[in-house]
Amino acid sequence: MYEQQPASDVPRENIVQRFFAQPFGAIVLEIVMTIVVTVAASQAFDFFDPFAGETAASASTSVIEARHPLESVTESGVAYARAGRLQAAEAIFDWAVAIAPDEARSYAWRGYARLRTGDYAGAQADYRRWLEAEPRDFTGHSGLCWALGEIGEFASAERHCRRALDIAFNRTEFAIALENWCWLQVELGAYESAARDCRFSLEYAPEYEELRALAHYNLGRALLGLGQERAALRHFEAALRIGSSYEKMYLEIAAAYARLGYRPTADG
Repeated sequence: MYEQQPASDVPRENIVQRFFAQPFGAIVLEIVMTIVVTVAASQAFDFFDPFAGETAASASTSVIEARHPLESVTESGVAYARAGRLQAAEAIFDWAVAIAPDEARSYAWRGYARLRTGDYAGAQADYRRWLEAEPRDFTGHSGLCWALGEIGEFASAERHCRRALDIAFNRTEFAIALENWCWLQVELGAYESAARDCRFSLEYAPEYEELRALAHYNLGRALLGLGQERAALRHFEAALRIGSSYEKMYLEIAAAYARLGYRPTADG
């Protein structure tokens, strides 16, 4: 199963990201101190106001409009997600949702973080909220395909997997959707169609190593379901050679060896 990050125009290298790379305690302290200093400075400015009432208010408003707080929060959350710091990213997007609950993209990014950490129910809720705003978004349908499949809601998962295949815009998206479809067929126990779809996934996008490893793994699972243990082991080994391993795969390798009569290997 594979899920890409939501699309974003947020720049990757800036002072805000370097700020949020600090330890969390330092971030909180700096934010608090910034608020204190800002409030103090605002009060001093009001006392020694060089502008006349309405002019000062309009000047203050223009400064606020120039840089909404959500922009900085979103930048840091995206940076955390791209760096694989998913719990930090989720916390930042919790904050973003609190600041602006109607900003749908925050739900897409929080859904991504939750999906990657195994919070499938939370990811499902966030992706549904995102798709209310962007019903044709690939990452939303792809994410729901995964999240729903993991909690056994296969009918809904199949609908979103098919939708992701239909709206995939480029080669990368189609390769992701194809591998997800291969995975879902295994989950459904449709091993013959799963084996066919996984083979197609391997042939379609051999340049994407992570997707290729997942396709080998899921093809191995399908072949194991069809009673083809030796062929299954070859595909499990191919996933390992690429450098990818999955928790369940070791149990499935053990099961394949056990069926072939190699008990000591399976027990080890």
